[in-house]
Order: sequence, then structure tokens, then C-alpha cells
Amino acid sequence: MATPFSSIDGRGAGGVAVMAGPVNPIDPSAPSKTCLKISALKSPILIFLFFHKAIRSELDGLHRAAIAFATTGGDIKPLLERYHLFRSIYKHHCNAEDEVIFPALDIRVKNVARTYSLEHEGESVLFDQLFELLNSSMQNEESYRRELASRTGALQTSIDQHMSKEEEQVFPLLIEKFSLEEQASLAWQFLCSIPVNMMTEFLPWLSSSISSDEHQDMHKCLSKIIPEEKLLQQVIFSWMKGAKLSDTCKSCEDNSKAWCQDSRAPTLGCQSMKGHCACESSRMGKRKYMELNCDATLSTEFHPIDEILLWHNAIKRELNDITEAARSIQHSGDFSNLSSFNKRLEFIAEVCIFHSIAEDKIIFPAVDAELSFAQEHAEEEVQFDKLRCLIESIQSAGAYSSLTDFYTKLCSQADQIMDNIQKHFQNEEVQVLPLARKHFSAKRQRELLYQSLCVMPLKLIECVLPWLVGSLSEEEARSFLQNISSFRFCTGYTFFWLGMQGWF
Repeated sequence: MATPFSSIDGRGAGGVAVMAGPVNPIDPSAPSKTCLKISALKSPILIFLFFHKAIRSELDGLHRAAIAFATTGGDIKPLLERYHLFRSIYKHHCNAEDEVIFPALDIRVKNVARTYSLEHEGESVLFDQLFELLNSSMQNEESYRRELASRTGALQTSIDQHMSKEEEQVFPLLIEKFSLEEQASLAWQFLCSIPVNMMTEFLPWLSSSISSDEHQDMHKCLSKIIPEEKLLQQVIFSWMKGAKLSDTCKSCEDNSKAWCQDSRAPTLGCQSMKGHCACESSRMGKRKYMELNCDATLSTEFHPIDEILLWHNAIKRELNDITEAARSIQHSGDFSNLSSFNKRLEFIAEVCIFHSIAEDKIIFPAVDAELSFAQEHAEEEVQFDKLRCLIESIQSAGAYSSLTDFYTKLCSQADQIMDNIQKHFQNEEVQVLPLARKHFSAKRQRELLYQSLCVMPLKLIECVLPWLVGSLSEEEARSFLQNISSFRFCTGYTFFWLGMQGWF
């Protein structure tokens, strides 16, 4: 039975709280519409039907759990954990669509993609409203429980309608306008846009939501989507089975030893991204791969956590180059390379953002729960956005009516970013690194560094690692690679170590 009631904040916005009685959600196991008639084995893009089925199944489970909580009460903690996991998974799903699928479609079919990106924004608002409720202090009140069921139902309806429209309108266009090879490439780029640590949660979650027959079909489909590298496929499929990042290389150890002795290198990451990595425009370029002794061990005096200094120095050098490039534009008045400048800016901004995420979520909580540079990180992201918006406004204008003003703003903003990051890095190096050196073993330090890498998506890792090593001295690069190789059989570092052999 559906019972209308006022919202718990008393403003009367209200909703429909589904109380005791049968639930009639969309059946997550029911066949999808037009596109399900075509096998995902024939059209790789239809692997997204598996994703949609898992999302529908989870929404159905969440709605049922919210109704049970509304009618009988109980411990909300397990439900909260499910909400948080689902929000994270769906957020990355939408981000990957917005970054990969819709822009590719928009090139060939106009006025379609923007509609779905706007719907993602609307769904984000529904999530915000739901989590505002979840974070309130009224969990023991009956009206709270009814409102939770209502908002969960509203979210389920909105997302289901959105996915149904994608299946009816977007998927047929992708099948029509893109070859099978292009579809496979788009699907792989989609996966490469999801952070590695989320992939290790997303893939087993996905596997648990489909039947055994569908699991076999998805496995075959992924085999055609993932680049034909045995170790790469082995890692991805081990994640599907629920293997943790730290366990990934156990199933790959024999192959890893063979690869360590083999000069041939696997190619990881998004093949179609290689020509577009902003790091390739860096003056550092790519460093030739240096031969390493597979049994190399590091000095006991070496602190693996000091690799953070290498990241800091590389970021500062790149920002300094960008600042100098801004001054060059000011002096020459030549805007012909503004697009290239913007790509470099976007690349280093993305590096800084993910570096900040790694520190906020991995390094700082492990070292000291009270340590936080979240405000500095947020301010830096805002500054990068301002600089990007400034450049984009000039590019879109086409004519430069106020060059002097633009020059001043460009150089001022670049200088401000550089100054703030230098101060921020200095504070971290003084406050954080000494504690990590003192309290963590070398093994634990490497674990933290590996987990920090895993907050990045594969497509960024593919660009970032060669950029980083390319910015180091011979000695620094050798130490960095030895540090990774010395730990490759103990953690999923194997994955990245193998990839780096192909890049240097």
C-alpha cells in the first residue's frame, strides 16, 4: 500500500512511503528490451546489459531492505554499508559513461549524449537527498524509516527509467555506428576509467548479480574486450572471482617470473589512449627500460615511503614548466599552442587530484587519523578549475579582445597554484613522512604506496607511471623500479611492475 506523508523536516515536500504489502519493482532478471535480443558476444557494447542487470538487482534489494527497515526496524548499519557501496559503484559507472561512451557517441550522433549526462546529474541530486537523510540524527523515528523507503523507491524508479532509455536508444546507436572492434575498445576504455581499487569491488559485485550461464557469457565477452595479454586477463578475471589486490599476484607468480626474464613487454591500459596522453608532450619524455636484477633488494636504510618525494618533485617540475609556458605565452602573444598547454594542465591537474585522494584516503588515515590536508587539496582543485575555465573561455571566444587582462590572469593563476602546492608539499613532508618512516615497516610502507596507486584508473596509470619515471634521474628511476620489483610477489604490484616494463 502506498501512503503519502509529509517529509520529516516538516516542509511538506513529502513523497510516497511504501509500507507493508507486496512490492512490485522492475524484475531485475527480466529480459531487457530491444538490445537483449542481440548477444553480447556479437556486440561487445552489450556487456553493459550485465551492468544494468546488476544495478537493477541491487536497487531492488535496497528497496526491499528499506521497506523491511521501515516496517520492523532493526540495525541500519548493514543497510548503510550497502547504500555506500552502491553509490560508489554507480557514481563510477556514470562517470565512465560521461567520459568515454557519450563523448564517442556525440561525435557520430549529435544531440543524444547530453540528455543522458543531464540525467546523471539529476540522479546525483537524488543520491545527495538520500544520504542527507541517512546522515540525519532521526534514525529511530518512524517517519525517518518511511522516508528512507520512499526515497530509495524514487531512486530506483529514476535509475531504472534512465537505463531503459539507454537500452532502447543509446545501445542500438552504438551498435549501428561503431564496428565490433570499436565497441570492444569503448568497453575497455570504460573499464579503464574506473579506479583500480573500485574495480576489485565492482567486478565481484557484478559477478554475484548474474546467473552462472550469464557469468560464462560475460567471461567470453570480456575475453574479447580486454587486450590479449595473458597476465592482464588473469588479473581482471581474478578480480571477478573476488581476489583482493594483495592476493592478485599469487595466481600470477609463475608467469611473473617468466616475464621478469623475458625482454618482451606486455601492453597494459587503453590502447586508444596512447596517442592522447598529455604526458607525452612533457619535455621529460619516456625513459628507456633499465635492466633490473629480479632478485634485487633494497638497502635497509631505504624508506619506501620516500617515493612520495619523487611524486612531489615530479609534480613541482611539471607545474614549473607549465608556469614557464604561461610566461612564454605572455611574452610572445602566441596562442597557437594554447590547446597543447591546456592538455598538459588537465593532465597534471588529474595527477594532483588523484595524488590528493590517495593521501586523504590511504596515507594520512594510516599515519595519523587526525592529520588532514583536505582543505588544501580542495583549494588546489578549485585553482586548477579556475585556470582551465580561463583557458577555455579564451579558446571559445575565438578573438582576444583583452590580451593584457588574459596574460595577467594566466600567469597569476599559474603562480598561485605553484606557490600553494610547494607550501602544501613542504608541510606534508615535515609532518607526515617522518611518522611513516618511524612507525611502519618497509613492507607496510610499500603496501600504502601500492594502495595509493590503486585509487587511479588504469588509463591514468598508463600515462602517469612513464611520466613519473621519465622525470627522475637514472639513480632515482632505478631505485623506484627496484622498490616495485622487490615487492612484486607479495602484492598486486606485479600488475604495475609488468606494465612498467613495457613503458621504459
